[in-house]
Amino acid sequence: MYQPDNATMDHGLVEKKGCSGCQKVLLGCGVVLLIFLIAGGLFIWWLTANFRRIGADFTTKMLKQGMRELQLPDDQQTRIFQRIDQISQQFKDEEITLEQVGHIFEVIGESPLMPAGTALLVQRTYLDKSGLTEAEKEAARLSIRRFARGTIEQSIPEERSNEVLDLISTKDSQDNSRQFEETLTDAQLRLFIAEAKKAADEAEVAAEIPEINFADEFDKAVDEALADLPDGDSEEKP
Repeated sequence: MYQPDNATMDHGLVEKKGCSGCQKVLLGCGVVLLIFLIAGGLFIWWLTANFRRIGADFTTKMLKQGMRELQLPDDQQTRIFQRIDQISQQFKDEEITLEQVGHIFEVIGESPLMPAGTALLVQRTYLDKSGLTEAEKEAARLSIRRFARGTIEQSIPEERSNEVLDLISTKDSQDNSRQFEETLTDAQLRLFIAEAKKAADEAEVAAEIPEINFADEFDKAVDEALADLPDGDSEEKP
């Protein structure tokens, strides 16, 4: 879980050292808030339970901003936005409960979306702006995708995954959030890539990994979450 802040970011990257809320996190703050909301069990939804429409509108806006900063293909972004709007409207109309909304985002947080999103952000934050050659960058992208896939499929153990991520970030022992380093030297980046590749090789992750379809994974997570719960009569009415 990343720490959110209110600063405005350009192209999903934090470039102002004075952004205290983001601290060392070199990620678009919309993305940070997106991950915060998901991993944090949708605290905002809970906090505004008595203000159903206001809470739904606010959280919907923040989720969409986070998705925009991932710079997904237009068709995937459109599908995700439509599904977010649908969930929001169902919540406003009391067709789904607060418990169900929380479960939806709990499932999303455990889905391939989080590792895949992190992989995208690592590439844009460090790799694309590095001094590595184009050949090195292309090989690095594949290694990062393989590492993310191994994390998703849990073929790379969590302990091993954390060892690799510790090379570029610090994990908070209290809430398990990660704060990524503001900058990496090319040497540090090469070390991270080498360890990511090694972890993927150890887990025998396939050499060729297709790009993840975020819209498919989002729909899958939402459908799974809704199927898990009954109609939600247990929600306390405001």
